[in-house]
Parts: sequence; C-alpha cells; structure tokens
Amino acid sequence: MLLRSVADQEPLGSPISPPVSQGEIVAGKYRVERVLGVGGMGVVVSARHTTLDQVVAIKFLVANGHESHEVAIGRFLAEARAAARIESDYVCRVFDVGTLPTGVPYMVMEHLEGRDLDEEIAQRHQLDLVEAVDFVLQAADALAAAHTLGIVHRDIKPANLFLALRPDGTRRVKVLDFGISRHASGDGDDAPRLTHGASSLGTPAYMSPEQVRALPDVDARTDIWGLGAILYELLTGQMAFVGKDVKSILDHVLNDDPCPMPSLRRDVPSELEAIVMRCLERDRDRRWLSAATFARALASYGSSGIFSQLASVQRELGSFASISAVRTQGSNSVEPMVANVRASVPTAPDLEELRAREGIVEDWTKQRARKRTARVALIALAAVAFGAFASVLLVRGSLHGRHATAGTDGVDTSSGALAAPPPAAESALPPPAASTTTGAASANVYPAINPVHSAHGSSPRPSVGAHPTVRPAPKGSVNHLLDTRD
Repeated sequence: MLLRSVADQEPLGSPISPPVSQGEIVAGKYRVERVLGVGGMGVVVSARHTTLDQVVAIKFLVANGHESHEVAIGRFLAEARAAARIESDYVCRVFDVGTLPTGVPYMVMEHLEGRDLDEEIAQRHQLDLVEAVDFVLQAADALAAAHTLGIVHRDIKPANLFLALRPDGTRRVKVLDFGISRHASGDGDDAPRLTHGASSLGTPAYMSPEQVRALPDVDARTDIWGLGAILYELLTGQMAFVGKDVKSILDHVLNDDPCPMPSLRRDVPSELEAIVMRCLERDRDRRWLSAATFARALASYGSSGIFSQLASVQRELGSFASISAVRTQGSNSVEPMVANVRASVPTAPDLEELRAREGIVEDWTKQRARKRTARVALIALAAVAFGAFASVLLVRGSLHGRHATAGTDGVDTSSGALAAPPPAAESALPPPAASTTTGAASANVYPAINPVHSAHGSSPRPSVGAHPTVRPAPKGSVNHLLDTRD
C-alpha cells in the first residue's frame, strides 16, 4: 500500500528510509512533511507547495532486489506517463516528474486522505451490496478510460483501489499503481524491455489465468477478471481463490470455480452473481468485452445516480437513457453514499459468521481439490487401461503372424514361387489302357471336367498329375453314342 490515512502514517525512521528528510525542499518548491506509506517500488511522502500552499504526495523510487535499476526506473516512469495520460476522476492524478541530485526519480501526485479497499475489507469483511457495486463501478470507469488509450493495468486488487475522502464526507475510488501496466498492442520502444521476464506480474489471488500462464498477449480482459475478483470479495467477505500457499492459489485460479456466492451471502441476486462469474470466466473470450460493458450490466445494482458519474463509460457506450440493457430502478433505488465516514466507526463483524463463511470456503476448496485429484487419477487409469489393451492387441497380432508363417511351409520364400507339391503315392491299380483314336477325337470335340470313359475300354482317360478312380461307362451314355458312329 502506497497511500495511507493520516492515522496510519509512518515515521521517518521506518525500515525503508525515504531518500529525503523532513523539511527538505524538493524541486525548489515542495517541502517534505511526513511519510504516508511504503510500497514495493516506492516511498510516498506528504509535501506542501511553498508558494501555493497546496498539499501534494511525492512518490520516490526505492531499490528492490527483484529487478535491475534500469528496469525499475523504466517501470516507474511508465507509471507516471500512464497516470498522466488518463483523464478520469477515478485515477490518482500525476502533476510532475523529476530526479533528485542523487539520481532517485520521483513523481508528484495529488494528495489523498483515506484508506485503500484492502484495509476496508480487513475491518468490515463484507460491504453493503449497493456500496460494493458503486466502488467497483468507479474503478471500472477508470479502467475504461485507461483501456481507451490502450493501457492495461494488470494489477487490479483491493490495495490498488484507494477510498479517497472528499470534503463533503463521501468517498471516491482512486485507482493507484500503474507500475506494471503496459500498452495493449505492445507498441513502443519501452514495451519489450519493461515487460520482458515479468509478464506474469500481479497478485496471485487476483491474477487472471492468462497472467498465471504468462501469455504474451495479456489484454484489457485481465483487468475485468480483477474487478470480478474484487466484487466477489466485497460481497461475500471471502476471496474468490484461496489456498495455503501461492502455488495452491494459482492452481485454483487455473482449474477451479469460486465457491457459489449464495452459499456465503443469501441476499445476492442470481443475476448479480452471473455478472460477477462472467468476469471470472477462465476463457477470456467468454468474459465481458470491456470494462464499459461490464459497468453497463452492473449499474442497475448500484445507487440511483451512479451511472451519471461514470463519464468514461458514458463516452464509450452513450448516455444512461440510451442503454436498454440497464434496468431502470424503482422504489428500491438508493441515493448515493453521503455518510460522513470521519464520524463513522466500522461495525465489528460477527466472528461466528466469519468462521462459518471461512469453513464453507475451505470445504468447497477441499471438495474441488478432491474432484480434481479424482479426475487426474481417472485419466491416468484410463491411460493405463488403454496401454494394456494396446499391448494385448500387439501380442495377439504377433502370435497370429507366427501361425500364418508356420502355415506357409509350401511357399518358397526365397523366390516367391509356389514349391512343387510332394509326389503322389503310386496307385495300386494297373496302368490304364491307351485310348483309341475315336475316343481321343470325341474328347476333343466334347470336353468334360470329369474323366470320360470310352465305350471300348473300361479305363478312364488319364488326367494331368492325378489318378482318378475308374468307373465303367454305362450303356446309353454320351460316350457310347459317340462311339457307335463307327
């Protein structure tokens, strides 16, 4: 968390010391007053403009062991450029950038009082339905403005949504930390250098599946996933994806659906649950096409005047009256939040209810893990069975081939020609008498398949390679008639 409330401000003697001291003048016009917060990439201090008496926040880059100094500076400046380009009431504005004489870069931003959504959840656990929807709608408007410019935030989480306190006592969401943002097209000289080796940057519980897989074409739909995960947590008081360590959380992101929202909160309408779950589709083509279309579907569950405050969404989609997909609210509509949060004390959540919700999520997570394990085991068993069946088929084919080889003893395998059959046993019958000329002639004129017997002899005419059984020709047969022609 980079910006905290005054009550949470840290002394200058914090473990990570800022590169400036209290009372020091930065850029010849900003007097440092106190430390507001320390984050993974920077230290934020409160300062006052010496001429205008305007309070600002100055963020200084601090060294970290996760990336080189060159990459860190490039990412820091990319954050400043991205925030300066986005024109939205829901993005923390950047006024100036510069470098200290020591070489430490800094950016001058608007000063915010309040606390981030992560701290809000830690104290309240579960927000009112309309309040939660309004916060997410404001963040969606900021992202709609960023996406129009081709900027993808890639680290949407409660800690990066700051609830800034306004003079009238209301709170407004400010999207922070575009430090790991990138242009959706990947164009620009800095894009490859700033994103190389860090395409999966983000916070595990709010990272989209494509970020977990470190896909190179992460686009605006990864921010929609983050908005859905945040809204799920605001409504149920539980994170959509939980686990005992980072690996288990990422496994749930890639493979499991969140616990059904009605199991954790009964007053969530089924239509609202469907809107949230569409944000959390693992197939990004099935998510909302843009932050603006998501806001259009969600607006009917917010306060009555919230949509008129979403300038970026209206620019992309049109006015509220022209959007037929948004239901007009009736008597159940509520006015925008105007409660003075300075005087409000967060209500302590019911510990028994918290434990019950945590138990439900834990049971659901374990059940999904068991199903995933069973599915993997079933696939492995099917693979083993298929392998065994294939082995049986191979063995049977081999045996069949051997039997076929044994049955081809009469085949000359060297020449490919049929070998001569073994000679037939000599017949015990006496050799047949020679046929007469007439018999030979009759055989030529009337060929027959069976042996033809002559009327003048009792022996059959020999056939090639065989010794047929001798059968006497009866009188009146065809051969007898032929023989009477003499």
